[in-house]
Amino acid sequence: MSDDQRPPESAEDIDSLGAAPTRMVGGSVKAQSTRVRRKLGLRGSGSGSRSKVRNMVVVMVLIIGLAFAPAVFSSLKKTPSNMVGISYGGGPFEAARFQRVVPPSSRLFFNGLFDSLYLYPADTQTYIVSKSPSQGAVRGVDSISSPSRDRVKIDYQIAVYFKLNIDRLQAFHEQLGLQFQAYTPAGWNRLIQDTFRQQIENTLQENTRRFDVSQIYGNAADLVALQTDVEKQLSQRLTGALGQAFFCGPVYGLGKVCTPPTFIIKAVDIPDDVAAAYQENETSLIKVKTNENEIAQREAQSKSILALNQGLSQAGMNYVLLRGVESGKINFWVLPSDSGVTLQAPDSSGKTPVTGGK
Repeated sequence: MSDDQRPPESAEDIDSLGAAPTRMVGGSVKAQSTRVRRKLGLRGSGSGSRSKVRNMVVVMVLIIGLAFAPAVFSSLKKTPSNMVGISYGGGPFEAARFQRVVPPSSRLFFNGLFDSLYLYPADTQTYIVSKSPSQGAVRGVDSISSPSRDRVKIDYQIAVYFKLNIDRLQAFHEQLGLQFQAYTPAGWNRLIQDTFRQQIENTLQENTRRFDVSQIYGNAADLVALQTDVEKQLSQRLTGALGQAFFCGPVYGLGKVCTPPTFIIKAVDIPDDVAAAYQENETSLIKVKTNENEIAQREAQSKSILALNQGLSQAGMNYVLLRGVESGKINFWVLPSDSGVTLQAPDSSGKTPVTGGK
């Protein structure tokens, strides 16, 4: 029976001080705790409440784990065989500071939650300027123009082969990589275009003014000398413009000497009218040389004839007879009448040889 249905307390139940007597713990306290649990929406015993709390904690942990799972998996990194990585700290509580350089072909590793890994090319790179639309770094017909010493416009098609200096990767990333976003393909191409192209043009124009067009267009030795000078100065100009030797030659490797990038002149083009005039001039020179050769040949023949005449005048008939015997047109021998020698000469008609006397 509930407290509401219990009859009013009798007079003897009231304490002499006017307070109700103390009741036993058995029924009313338990009933009160039941009413409290009902008001709070809790059912069952205390152990059931603790179990429900544990379940709620597990669910919250799973939710948090699923929320962070993409970040954890994205922090697992590895570098391709042709790329080098550079790791920087990140996230809401960590400073964006340099951590390490990861060499090419690394195994799967944990880079850190919200940490960044930037990838740069570690293999040989090329910068090509070509009039062929499918070959150059700039899509379309492209060339580098420069005037010669005699003020003739020369168009160059060139190729540069180089590697990124991994020994200075941190400085490169912080000074240039972040600025151009060179860790992306578009950013890398923009960086190379803005750095290499300017220095190549300046170096080519400066050195081309040392030569006439005939030297560059028609002399292989002068063209090789121009190419060598441009290669040497290009490396110096890149270092001066960028602050450090960030680009090396194709033979460079981690910890090795940074050699200059390789510079090649693929083709040299001059205006059509200049080329035609140059060709005519070359043709004339060839004709002059041919005439000189013919004159020299005639002079040699004249000297031979003069020497022959001098020999004939000294040898007289003896030389004529000797040439006749050697050619087979004379089949007898002429001997002095007083030699005392009798010879038999072959008969050209096939008859018996005739014996001659004195």
